[in-house]
Amino acid sequence: MPGAEVERMGQLIGRVMELIDTRAAGFDAVAVGPPLAAAGRDFDEAWNDGRFQLKRECKGLKEGCDMVVKGFADADREMASSLKDEGTPAAPQGAGA
Repeated sequence: MPGAEVERMGQLIGRVMELIDTRAAGFDAVAVGPPLAAAGRDFDEAWNDGRFQLKRECKGLKEGCDMVVKGFADADREMASSLKDEGTPAAPQGAGA
């Protein structure tokens, strides 16, 4: 069922969002040494900007997945209800209770 794959994708995107929502790496410039300290600092700053944008995009994708899954579920319910209603014989007219 396609809805199951879309639901799984929404769950995975949610997990990505959780992982994105971590603090900056906070690398130790002394541990990496002077040649890499500036590159590490630049990466951390750039990732802060990228984190915000990526999180915003993931939120939109997750909401879309959730809407598709809800749409599948609603359609299934409506079809099941329609089939159930069609399978029930109508009560004869004039039959009193």
